[in-house]
Amino acid sequence: MKARIIFLTVFATILWAFATAQAADTNAVASSDPVIAQGKGFEIRRGELDESMVGINHAAAAKNQTISPEQAIVIEKQILNQIINNRLLLAKATDADRAAGQKAADTHMTALLENFGSTNELKKQLAALGATPEDERSKYADQITAQTALLRELQVTVSDSDVQKFYDAHISDFETPEMAHISHILVFTVDPVTGAALPSDEQQARRNRIEALLKAARSGTDFQQLAKQYSEDAGSKDNGGMLLPFPRGQMAPEIDAAAFSLTNNEISDVISTAIGYQIIKLLEKIPSKKTGYLATAAKIKDFLMQQQTQRLAPPYLEGLRAAAGVEILDPNLRATVAGTGGVQSAAPSP
Repeated sequence: MKARIIFLTVFATILWAFATAQAADTNAVASSDPVIAQGKGFEIRRGELDESMVGINHAAAAKNQTISPEQAIVIEKQILNQIINNRLLLAKATDADRAAGQKAADTHMTALLENFGSTNELKKQLAALGATPEDERSKYADQITAQTALLRELQVTVSDSDVQKFYDAHISDFETPEMAHISHILVFTVDPVTGAALPSDEQQARRNRIEALLKAARSGTDFQQLAKQYSEDAGSKDNGGMLLPFPRGQMAPEIDAAAFSLTNNEISDVISTAIGYQIIKLLEKIPSKKTGYLATAAKIKDFLMQQQTQRLAPPYLEGLRAAAGVEILDPNLRATVAGTGGVQSAAPSP
């Protein structure tokens, strides 16, 4: 809340009254939005942390989830840690770091606009999070500027030789195994809820049914239509019995053996498994493939840079905090939270 400035020619007593009210208003702001952390050249108020929590609570609500008070404290500590690190790194940023941040923010906002389809929709979505496009651009630019400054300060470098060595040492991680893509028809021989075996006469009736379906499929009746009408697999029947492509070892051994022995569009014999009788049709056998070095080099380099950053950042950031005399003033947030500025790494995928 901001004090309203009124320009009037009034008696001294009225001016004095206005000055008193203005001071009270300022105190109210400080009381409602207290400083929760500070360091040399900066302070962080409760409102800034609350603004960051709005988006997190909104995302949780969209998934019908709630954040408990205990979880909220943990998240707030992490966010405060990030804010402090960013403030310290922004103070270290060069003009080149800031230019990189602005360029990244331009790309980010263009991507958001394309995603939401219009400026009005973008504004609407950001407003739901308590933000504006200007807020989003500024925060994103600061985030990338801070990350760029951190990498520069840590002198993180990864050579082409480093990338090649990683690729050679993890070659199997860049190989996709042979996959089978099938449709299937399932009739249960167990109760699908309890798993209890059905009576023997019922099992025989179901065996007769699946054999009749096999005969119809091999006689030219559309396999997917048969699956839609007769399969008891609720998860795939509406899709004509189609399952997602799978590698060896993912399905029951009987299904695995049949699927990888068929040729495209061939239909299996009746297969007995622990849950029922099935017939499958091989839609496609997808050959194994290897992602080449050039196609994955950029991901590997990024991964290796993140690894270095995770190792080097904590002591560097702790040194910045000590030099800036960082203090956490909120008692609920005072627990020490050593951080890396939100830097995380995940192994590159093919």
